[in-house]
Amino acid sequence: MSESLPSLVNYGQPTLMRVQDPVSDSDIAADAFQQRLQVLRHCMIAYQGIGIAAPQVGWNARVFCMGIEDSSDRYPGADRVPFAFWINPRITAASGRNWAWEGCLSVPGMRGWIARPSTIEVSGLDHRGQTVQCRLDGFAARVFQHEYDHLDGVLFPMRVSHSRFLVPELALVERSSWNDDWPSVGSRKTEPGQLSPQE
Repeated sequence: MSESLPSLVNYGQPTLMRVQDPVSDSDIAADAFQQRLQVLRHCMIAYQGIGIAAPQVGWNARVFCMGIEDSSDRYPGADRVPFAFWINPRITAASGRNWAWEGCLSVPGMRGWIARPSTIEVSGLDHRGQTVQCRLDGFAARVFQHEYDHLDGVLFPMRVSHSRFLVPELALVERSSWNDDWPSVGSRKTEPGQLSPQE
């Protein structure tokens, strides 16, 4: 894009820590809204994310986009996830549980060992304002839940079940030297982008 991209909003800033406003149906077709969607996508690519929510770029709206179409340096073990915009999304059902090392563009330099449902059923609107309903499994379900949290002012450090599950990102490079059960069973052997069924 020819225009400069907005800066990322970081953990603790008030605009990131609030519940975001729903989007009205009439707004979606507006040129200004469609342009903001494209800015959001360009920000995700430029900042090397696999998802990004509107409040992360200072936009007060229940909107996010997600997708892993090429290999990700930040999540080398991640499966491909088709790109999608989600407007006014909802999680209507959830089941199972798995664990993964999560990071966030708005929490640079940190990772958290987070438990989330492994399968979710979701609904919302796409970029055309059409209703979408689907079931997401695996890493796609994980990314959706992470971005969905942003719309309610929740970031991954708020999801850790114990302080030892929050570590500097650089520490993951040295995790081969960790004890097998530290900080939790399965965490030492799990690459960013992979899922572990164990605690």
